[in-house]
Amino acid sequence: MPAPLNLFDRVLKVLARNYPERLLELAFPGQPFQLLGTPENIELALPEERLDFAHRVQFGEAEYLVHLEFQTRHASDVPRRLFVYSALLTRQSGLPVLTLVFYLARRDRPLPTAYEVRVGEVAVNRFEYPVVRLWEYADQIAAGQWRELAPLLVALQADPPDEATLARERALILQESDSRKRADLLACAVTIGSRYFAREFLWRFFKEEVEMLREASFIEDWLQEKLDEGMEKGLQQGEQRARLTDLRRILSRRFGVLPLSLLERLRGLSAEQLEPLLETALDAATLAEFQAALPPTDLVPSPAPIANR
Repeated sequence: MPAPLNLFDRVLKVLARNYPERLLELAFPGQPFQLLGTPENIELALPEERLDFAHRVQFGEAEYLVHLEFQTRHASDVPRRLFVYSALLTRQSGLPVLTLVFYLARRDRPLPTAYEVRVGEVAVNRFEYPVVRLWEYADQIAAGQWRELAPLLVALQADPPDEATLARERALILQESDSRKRADLLACAVTIGSRYFAREFLWRFFKEEVEMLREASFIEDWLQEKLDEGMEKGLQQGEQRARLTDLRRILSRRFGVLPLSLLERLRGLSAEQLEPLLETALDAATLAEFQAALPPTDLVPSPAPIANR
């Protein structure tokens, strides 16, 4: 299943916005720091160049601008871009800049960690940067140490993702107490999951979390369509349930205990079919007369589940 080019990039930016401390802990293990802020929408003096993410961070007494770059896979222009970004950020912010790259897709070959300008065999200039290989943290994420990165599990594990991987993601995500962040994590999980699973399967798998998803700060178009369909269906079922309840009350008050066969027949009617039967229930002289006014069975849709039958 093809993935949109910005699928992983979008998810990683959401995680970087909601959980900057956790990503910085990965980038600078064991180094105490204080997050001072996150400048928004930093644009460089290059055509249409916007950074993935930058945070103002204090290590000890010194303040830095930490530039996080997210890459699904390595691209040949990454070292040079990072060199240019770092230089422009240094000049623009007036702060020392720390640049590092997070890689998502597994790669056996070593990843470049420097931009070099060479003369022959001699490296005259060299700009170095650390890299974080996210797949190396898959087991720790699954164990709950980095549960904020749970939506990435299906992409990070060496084995093909399965339903058990999704179940582990969901369990970790539901531990998030902040409802908005929890909704964003669920949206991230569904977004990345759509790269590996059929969308209908994902919709069924996360059906219990649908209401939580409505609070997410971003939603894929296909998922928004599903949410809209679900809301419309819910409204229709709510209307049907209300009409059915009113109709049963009228019939029970007028004719006493109703036969189960009639209740089953009514349960299979839509809200539009039940609406005119309210007047019929009030006017019919007998229950048999009311039943005679029911629509033919071949026009009745399959029964929908109704609570409190």
